[in-house]
Amino acid sequence: PAVIKPRRLRPGDAVAVLSPSWGGPAAFPHIFDDGLAVLREDFGLVVKEYPTARMGAAQLRADPRLRARDLNDAFADDSVSGIVCSIGGDDSVRILEHLDVDLILRHPKLVMGYSDATTILGYLNLRGLVTYYGPSVMAGFSHLRCFPEALAETRRALFSGSRYAIEPFGTWADAFMDWKDVA
Repeated sequence: PAVIKPRRLRPGDAVAVLSPSWGGPAAFPHIFDDGLAVLREDFGLVVKEYPTARMGAAQLRADPRLRARDLNDAFADDSVSGIVCSIGGDDSVRILEHLDVDLILRHPKLVMGYSDATTILGYLNLRGLVTYYGPSVMAGFSHLRCFPEALAETRRALFSGSRYAIEPFGTWADAFMDWKDVA
């Protein structure tokens, strides 16, 4: 298939936030809200939470059509320029049969996630859409304020149209704090 590359984001663009896998925002709303704050305040994006964004894990697992509907609706929504997954998980493969690939390819937009979202990213990429394996709201964006270099790198990746060299960071972390301990 032909390669379909969505346009880069611009400050002021709307991004859809949804949960195609696990209901992490229901379990750790403070981490989710921290990630949304980074999208809004540090990147200047307008966040549109879709119905699955804060649903609990049991409800999401019970009906993959709910998760697929949010993804289809986000692609169909002309006011949305990008889609960011809330978190990974282990169940997105069940939504693939419910995705409207023709609709998605007619309305290409940046779609980003990691971990279990790789299933969706790969599925859409095999159909020609350029997808982005990158931070999710909870595991990525919520931590960027702790790593200014990563914040700058993510900003460059999302918004810059020019080429640049990716350099290794001078510091890194091997693990995150337990989200139960973060208030």
